Amino acid sequence: MHPNQDFFDILEAVTVDCKDDGECFTVTDRVTVIERMLIGSSYRLVAREPLALLYAKRELHEGDRVLLISSHIDCLYGACFCNDEGDCLRGTFDNSFSNAALLWNMLNDRLPDNVVVAFTGNEESDSRGAVQTVVALGRLGCEVPTALVLDVTNEGWESGALFTLENDLGIDILTAYNIISSLECYGGRFAFKHNAEPDESWDYAEYGIPSLTLCVPVCGELHSDAGVLLRKESALEYCNVLALLAKVLG
Repeated sequence: MHPNQDFFDILEAVTVDCKDDGECFTVTDRVTVIERMLIGSSYRLVAREPLALLYAKRELHEGDRVLLISSHIDCLYGACFCNDEGDCLRGTFDNSFSNAALLWNMLNDRLPDNVVVAFTGNEESDSRGAVQTVVALGRLGCEVPTALVLDVTNEGWESGALFTLENDLGIDILTAYNIISSLECYGGRFAFKHNAEPDESWDYAEYGIPSLTLCVPVCGELHSDAGVLLRKESALEYCNVLALLAKVLG
């Protein structure tokens, strides 16, 4: 099967419900899909928290330096869907889109070996999944120099941006230079917003972890049951940018 088609199949499969009550997941359809997809992959579950699933390619040890990639799986929709509308998709993509992009990269082994992936809950409320992720990595003795958060955004849609970089918190000058240099091939077809809407990057930064959010632009109210529009071109390039930034930050 063509890899592009693989991505859209993953997106459709993962655009299912996931809810929590602030203590644990109460609707686990998406959790089940993610766990099933990763069976037989190079990733293993290294920590299961009430509101977070952590995956890595190898067992983690005291002192390991890891790149955290965080993608929340909880949603606020009454019902989830994913429809093809030609050059765009319409669906309930906050935040199944970045879940799918991350899964596609994991299943195609496009991420560095030191990546820890966190699928988190409660982001739409108190980000307790992100907090549990930090605690779990601390318990394992890992050092986390950087966290890359994945999400969707309304920023950059009107300008036709393929992706956005938002909420850079504690990123040093050399790392910022390396990030911008690595993106020269996109000829400026992306947007940057230093202070954007709150997301998990804010929570990781509170624990002293330099953080950055990679978003895909969509059109529409993010939490509406009517869904949002997502350009297919942006969807596919986002997958590539995710792998690229993981190598730069890793």
